[in-house]
Amino acid sequence: MADQSWVVILSVGFFITALGFSAAVFFLIYASLEIRRAAAAFKEFTKNTEERMEPVLKEAEQTLKSLRKVSDDVGTATGNVRELSDAAYEIVENVKALSGIVHGVREGISLRAFGIKAGVKAALNVLLKELRN
Repeated sequence: MADQSWVVILSVGFFITALGFSAAVFFLIYASLEIRRAAAAFKEFTKNTEERMEPVLKEAEQTLKSLRKVSDDVGTATGNVRELSDAAYEIVENVKALSGIVHGVREGISLRAFGIKAGVKAALNVLLKELRN
């Protein structure tokens, strides 16, 4: 009887092991099918994302080109403004020099006018004195 109980216990154990092994194989097959579906879904997602990103990347590239052109134009404009500022500075310096020359000439003319006025006044005074005498 002991042999029969061992046979029953071993049979039940073998049946449970076979059932567990079958369940594991079934689970692995189901998991591999789900992994395939997930891989296909991921591949489709990647394809859709790439299709959507391509126009965005092209637009970003155009925007960067436009920004580079604007930046170059700003650099050129800055150079032009710098040259204009230098030219304006030179004009101001020339006007200052011209103003100094005009001021000097004006002072010279004023002195000559005062000298002529004083000379005419002195001559008239002398003439009047001579005529009175």
